[in-house]
Parts: sequence; structure tokens; C-alpha cells
Amino acid sequence: MPDVTSVVSGLVPGAPHLSLPFATLLLIHIPAGLTSVVTGAVAAVSKKRRGRHPRFGTIYYWALAVVFVSATGLAVLRWTEDRHLFVLGTISFGVATLGYLARKVRWTGWTSFHILGMSLSYIVLLTAFYVDNGPHLPVWDRLPAIAYWTLPSLVGLPLVIRAVRRHTHLADDLAAALKQAREGPARRAVG
Repeated sequence: MPDVTSVVSGLVPGAPHLSLPFATLLLIHIPAGLTSVVTGAVAAVSKKRRGRHPRFGTIYYWALAVVFVSATGLAVLRWTEDRHLFVLGTISFGVATLGYLARKVRWTGWTSFHILGMSLSYIVLLTAFYVDNGPHLPVWDRLPAIAYWTLPSLVGLPLVIRAVRRHTHLADDLAAALKQAREGPARRAVG
């Protein structure tokens, strides 16, 4: 029976000699990443109401949490090669947390923060995937390195702008959130 490192090495092009900790983390990271990609897409295309959208959005968020934790471990084990992936993972999970909390807490202007946080996290997740895996994918392997860094944004940002225009009042939401932040918790409790 093959060991974990042999199995994972067969899945990861260009990495024939993996340590057991690295291979184990990849066995967690890869399915969590696939879950994030699929559930994020389903949440994005679902109608924005109770049911499918929040259910898949919640699965996306928690799968992304696993991706972030496992990516952090992978980066620690190969810091020189993977530190940029740690930075991308931190950004992705950070803005996803902003979007997730905006929906849970429902502060003033929460819809804008939710859409921006969750959408941008998905774009950064895909960017990290393509930066790391693009050179090993058919067709993608012929693209210049800058394409891996920019294509997810070039495709995703127009869709985010469309969603923000369709579902939010961004300027009003930002102004209200800034006003609320300036007033602080004491004033909010009095009103």
C-alpha cells in the first residue's frame, strides 16, 4: 500500500519529494480548496435570499477557513517558496471574514461589505490557486506569469462591480458605516 507522501506527490506536479507533514496538509488543503471554489460559485450565482445563497456562502466561508489554516501550515514548511501564498490566503480569509461578519451582525451598510468581502475573497482565492498551479495546468502553462496574478481580477472585478451596483447603495452604505464608527458604541446605545 502506498504511503501518504507517494499518493500526494502523484497529485502535485513538480513536487516528487514531499515531507509527511507537507503531504498531510495538502490532503486537507486540496479538498477544502475545491469545496471553497464550488460553494463560492454556487453562492455567487444563487438568488440572494434565504436558502441556497446563505447555506453555500457559509460552507464557502468555513472551507476557506480550512484553506487558510492549511495554507499557513504549508507556507511555514516551505516559507521561501510559499510566503506569497500565505499573504494571499491572509487577504482572502480577512476580507471573507469582513463579509461574513457583515451578514451575521448586519451593521449599517452591511450588504455592501458582505458583497465586497465575499466576492473579493473569492477572486484572491482563485488568484492564489492560479499563481501556484497555473504553470502546471494544460493551456494555462503557456501563459506568462503575470496572467496568473491578473486574470482572476480581470474576470471577477467587473462581476463584483455589477453585483454592487445591482444589490447595494455603496456610497450611502460607506457613509453610514463611517458615521456609525465615528459615533462609537456609547452613542449608538443611547439612540
